[in-house]
Parts: sequence; structure tokens; C-alpha cells
Amino acid sequence: MDPAPGAPVSPPSSPPPIGRSAPVAAAPVPLGPGSVRLIRHGRLPLGLLFQLEQLQQLFDAHSFWAQKRTRGALMRMLLGSATVVSAWRNGRLVGIGRATSDGVFRAVLWDVVVAAELQGQGLGRRIVQALLSSPAVSAAERVYLMTTNSSGFYARLGFTEHHGQRLLVLYRRR
Repeated sequence: MDPAPGAPVSPPSSPPPIGRSAPVAAAPVPLGPGSVRLIRHGRLPLGLLFQLEQLQQLFDAHSFWAQKRTRGALMRMLLGSATVVSAWRNGRLVGIGRATSDGVFRAVLWDVVVAAELQGQGLGRRIVQALLSSPAVSAAERVYLMTTNSSGFYARLGFTEHHGQRLLVLYRRR
């Protein structure tokens, strides 16, 4: 069972079993009034599957690329992720990031979003670091991500532009 958002957390002694969620940090992240707790979810992010409305609201309000995603699509997205990290403040979802990975060669970070009122306070960094330290991502020899306007943020976390490759996209009509 997932810890309730805002419940006390302690660091896991080993990776959470598949289908379980685990707290990422022993202490909440102090960010002004209240605090933020991070939770790392495994392959079955059950706690988030029951919070699809909050996830939908976070994406709609604080991202331009993930707006208007349906709850069904969000559910499939979460279930297709190797790891998901969520951030909670006073029972409200205020941040998220997720990754896919083959666990050996490649991993990709996706959908790192922090509520606007908490940006610039280290929460995004904590989410990315939790994703990078998850078993599925930490074992991969390369971690990719795509960003439109946050390359400076990711560069401070050690990501570099790779000029030897090109991003190619196949757009499908929906």
C-alpha cells in the first residue's frame, strides 16, 4: 500500500518490490509554508492511479506539452513507466517525473513537472535525482531526455547536448 501523501516517510533499505511505492527521502523538503514529500513508485504506481484527476490538473496547469491528456491515457502512461516519482504538499500533487528504461542500456526521463509556485526551490532537482537513482534508471548506461525550454536546468544536473544524434519524430494523427 502506498504511503498516504503527507505521511511520515523513511528511506527504503532496498528497492521497493514491483507494484509497491517507496518514500524517497527521510525528511520532507522544506519549501515555504508546509513541506513536500517525494514518493518513488514502482511499475504499478497504485497510489497515483487513484489520483488521476490531480495528475491531470497538474499537467493542465503547469505544462504545455501534457495538457488535455485523458485519464485513460494517463493510466496507460503510468503503467508503462519503469519508475515514477511524485511530490506531495498538504495532500496535493505538486510535482511528478517518470522514466522508461530497459534497465541495461537506455533510459528516458519524461514529464518532469513542478507546480509553478514551487519552481526554483529545488523540487525539480530532487525529482530528477530520485528518478536517476531508481534501479531501472541507475543501471542504464545512457539516460536521455528532451526539453524545449529547460536545457539550463538539466545542464546543471549533468546532462549535456549530444550533437552526434538528431531527434526524429513520427507524428501520428489522433
